Amino acid sequence: MVGAIGKSIELSETILKEILDLYKDIRELSDEEILSCSSDKPEKLFLRLDALITLDLGSDVISILLNNQELEPIFAHINRFRNLYTVRLETGYAKEILASQSSWDVLEKFPFYKNYLKLVRTEYEGFELKAGDRISFLGSGPLPLTLIIFFKYYAVKGKGIEQNPERTWLSIKTLEKLGLSENITIITGNHLSINPIDFLDHGTGVKALMIAAQAEPKKEILDYLLKVIPPGCRISYRIYEKGLMKLLNRDSLLNLPEGYREYKRIRPEPPVYNTVIFLEKKE
Repeated sequence: MVGAIGKSIELSETILKEILDLYKDIRELSDEEILSCSSDKPEKLFLRLDALITLDLGSDVISILLNNQELEPIFAHINRFRNLYTVRLETGYAKEILASQSSWDVLEKFPFYKNYLKLVRTEYEGFELKAGDRISFLGSGPLPLTLIIFFKYYAVKGKGIEQNPERTWLSIKTLEKLGLSENITIITGNHLSINPIDFLDHGTGVKALMIAAQAEPKKEILDYLLKVIPPGCRISYRIYEKGLMKLLNRDSLLNLPEGYREYKRIRPEPPVYNTVIFLEKKE
């Protein structure tokens, strides 16, 4: 037992060194450099980070790192980098789609396309949706892959909400190029843009609302939604709670606001990283 504890401490120190080395390199980059610089430095850092956070580590190692309060601002900074690089990646592919004569081929080469196929299937089945249903997705980004896959594979129509106007414009143009504009719409906004009228069900109302992993802060979003969604409305949100991903995304530690019940939690299977939590507003 003592030997096992010693090995956990030793491993946590090795992991900690890599985290600090990454942080040292990442903090030298401005947001603008992460999003658009011509150097390959952001890509190399992203690949290093991805290799690190997907390591299969024991819960004891994670606990040692998780309980180190001094690391919280470092994890927050690294997570900021990861989110921005994801935007860069999606933006690049959206622009490639617009420039290509084979737009669907480009889309399917997106590095995490297979992850999204499995993730969307999880949400489709978890919500018990059917063809023709409508969903809303908060935090749809410059390349609304979730909504695209929902319609392509399940004929579920969607509405994306994206707070950055430039990313909204790019996603609208991408949907036009893919021929999906009639079935998927994108608006500029945030959780405050969600209106009770969206959920009035006359055959066209929203059947489910999804919250992206990058949409934050989760508690504020969920608190607000309690005020506008009808009883029985279903919501899902994505978190990371496996390995070091749990450290980068503190939403995995979220205490659910009173007024919801969690009716399902589906944990990831490769190649998916996200746990999907399904909620329902209490009657």
